[in-house]
Formats: sequence, structure tokens, C-alpha cells
Amino acid sequence: MSQPPPEPSSRTRRDLVIGCGYVGARVAAALSARGRSVTGTTRSISRAKELEADGIHGAILDLDAVERSDVWKTPYDSVVYSVSPGRGGDGRLGFLDGVLRSAECLRDRPPSRFVYVSSTGVYGQRDGGSVDEMSPTAPSTENQRLILEAEHALLERSGVPAVVVRLGGLYGPGRSPLDWLRREDFRARLSGSEDAFMNWIHADDAAAAVAAAAVRGRPGEVYLAVDGNPVRRGDFWRHAASLAGVEPPGLTRDLTDLGKRCSNRKIIDELDVDFAYPNYRSGLASLA
Repeated sequence: MSQPPPEPSSRTRRDLVIGCGYVGARVAAALSARGRSVTGTTRSISRAKELEADGIHGAILDLDAVERSDVWKTPYDSVVYSVSPGRGGDGRLGFLDGVLRSAECLRDRPPSRFVYVSSTGVYGQRDGGSVDEMSPTAPSTENQRLILEAEHALLERSGVPAVVVRLGGLYGPGRSPLDWLRREDFRARLSGSEDAFMNWIHADDAAAAVAAAAVRGRPGEVYLAVDGNPVRRGDFWRHAASLAGVEPPGLTRDLTDLGKRCSNRKIIDELDVDFAYPNYRSGLASLA
């Protein structure tokens, strides 16, 4: 991912990234590359030291006791909330309660933007039609419902200038579909109609999109962050299998589930995001 030049400013901008995991750490790095002073939170001292080694100010924040963290003593130009509780984690705490508690801690000195990293999973369309920021939402899982509830609370009544970025399916170094296909347990779990459209985004492009929203996003707005080139599930996994040197997985056909085709037009037009991997072929090639 090419790095943008530092932003001209009479003072150093300060940003806070809550949750420096797979996406959050990349967002922190992208903001730091702009010449901004970035603080990233984690739950462990060892991880905080790793962030420090990467040029990010490491800080401890426990979502069970958000108010006790020292990070709130500093005013910020932008705050990014990028927490994923992981498989088996507390979805309500990570996706809803944690973000609202964080927003509450910022009410007295709100940043210019509070960016919530959300998911295109809040859409439930299955007719293969086009989806954008104005399309109706219909989450089908408990975590997706929690994410959408958090979006509404932030945008409508949180007291912070919220910006929502809905990410598509994430992949990249350390999260490679090629590696997934080499695992028998993954292949056994892989399901869904081969006719359904999927909407992907490389992790570096996801970070660039979130960082752009933190710098230029319009408060009160929602942005879709996908590569803009939907692909049918069967085509995606067959191509990934070819690059991985394994047999393609078996998928069912179901013309009642054609998925959705997400547009990235708004985030390109408004935030000038330039995708390094504009389609799944270029993204997967970078991992081969």
C-alpha cells in the first residue's frame, strides 16, 4: 500500500485507535504515515510494547472498565473504534457496549470524528442486486444486529460526530484464503451457494479507507468499504484454489441466494480512496 505524504499542519494531529487488532493496527499505521501522532489501545502490556516498537503510542484499555483508562486525558482529532471480540468472544461488549461507553468518555471533549468500523453484514439482500449506503439493512445474526444497533446509537444520540465505515469480507497477510483452502477443517465448514455474490476488501485497503474516514469523513455519514468488484462465490474459490495448488471446494447451487453487490462509489468520490487491490484477482495474487 502506497503511503500518502504527511498532512501540512501548524500542529501535530492526534488520533486514538481503540482496538489495534488485524484492522486497527493497520489503521494506526496508516494514520501515523500521514504524520499524525497515534495512540493505539490493547488489553495487554506485551501488545502495547509491540505497538510502541512500530511507532504507535501503546495504551491499555479494557472494555469492561473503559472509564478507568488514561487515554481519555488527551484530546484527539479523531477516534477510531475497531474492536472485534473474535470467535466465542462477548459480542455485546465488543460491538455495542464498548463503543457506547467509549463515546460517553468523549462527550466533554469530542473529537472531530468518531469512526465506527462496521460490517456489510448488516445488509440481508439475497437477490444479487446492487447495494449502497442508502439500501435497507436486514441483519440476520445476533452480532450483526448488535453492530447495527451501535451504528444507530452513535449516529442518532451519542453526542459524538460519528462516521460509520462498513467493511466487506477481509483478507490479506495472515488472513489468506489460499491458506484457508489448505486446511481440511476450513474446507469442511465452507458453505453457501456458488452463485451468490461476495464483496471483499484487502486489509491494507480497508485500513486506508478507515484512515481516510478519520481524516475527511463527514460526521453523520455511512461509507461502504469494498473493492467494488463483487465476485460469485464459486469463481472466487476456484481461483483461490488454483493459486493455492489445491482442488476447488465443493459448493452448492442455490438460485434463491444470489447475495448482494456492494458499491464503493461514495468512499471513492468523497474520501478519494485509491484501492491498491481493486479486485479479488489482484488481491489474491499478492498472497500467492
